[in-house]
Amino acid sequence: MNLSDYAAFFKAISDPTRLTVLQLLGSSAYGVLELSEMLDVKQSGMSHHLKVLSKAGWVDSRREGNSIYYRRSLGDALNVQQQLFRELDQQPLPEPVLAQQQRIRAERLTRARQFFVEHANEFVLHQERIVLFEHYGPEALQLLDSLQRSPHERVLEVGPGKGEFLKALAQRFQRVVGVDISPVMLAQAKDHLGHGSSVELIEGNTDTLLGQADRFDIIFYNMVLHHVPMPEAEIAQCALLLNPNGVLIVTDLCRHDQEWARDQCGDQWLGFEPEELHQWAGRHGLAHDQTRFLALRNGFQVQTQVYRNV
Repeated sequence: MNLSDYAAFFKAISDPTRLTVLQLLGSSAYGVLELSEMLDVKQSGMSHHLKVLSKAGWVDSRREGNSIYYRRSLGDALNVQQQLFRELDQQPLPEPVLAQQQRIRAERLTRARQFFVEHANEFVLHQERIVLFEHYGPEALQLLDSLQRSPHERVLEVGPGKGEFLKALAQRFQRVVGVDISPVMLAQAKDHLGHGSSVELIEGNTDTLLGQADRFDIIFYNMVLHHVPMPEAEIAQCALLLNPNGVLIVTDLCRHDQEWARDQCGDQWLGFEPEELHQWAGRHGLAHDQTRFLALRNGFQVQTQVYRNV
């Protein structure tokens, strides 16, 4: 950077509104309209703020369907950038902004829940075009076994779908929990597990578990994170749910451009870049442990990331 670049870099965050935008982007990616509503700023004004932040290297944009979403930069043009993000994460949002953020999160969650209520049966048919449990499940279980975790540990799977992975977990651990926002999907999981299963099934999400003060040694997200309204906020909650030395294992799609998955499979995000997941985890005290990639048909690639609570 030359002197003019430094000046533009720091000037971009001299405006309080832009600092609040960076705060908000710490929990999720948002569109211009969403940010405008949360901060009560006209769309034209918000577009200007985002243009300034983007040009200076503080935010990145990515297209999701017909919308453009903004997120914090994955780069680190200066060492202070990620440090500032961590400082912003410690600051409370103004109450009106927080209320609007919670409203938007609730709306996204309602849309996700409604999709799986209305499309639970056909969802499996569409999912076959991307990936089935038999494609990634054995690899994820092999990775799990390589960690040599104790069978006495408490294990959680978020969004267990039909329950195939839960059944495999129950063969390895004595205390297994599955949580899902969809009662229809939970019913399918219960049928798959069969009568007498020791697996505990809970309708809800990670908010529900935090409210119950539950803690776990291992948490799994198998092809789920791209369905949740705010994936970074989800990882932050996992950090709170994990016991010391606990592990978070995320299996999900790498970034792709196949838009049909949004409408037919209820995908809210078209996969994730590995570095994106690493930075989210790192901001919430989870250290990256290992990565595995699995090439699949139709141009999709699956990644499995392991993070430790340090």
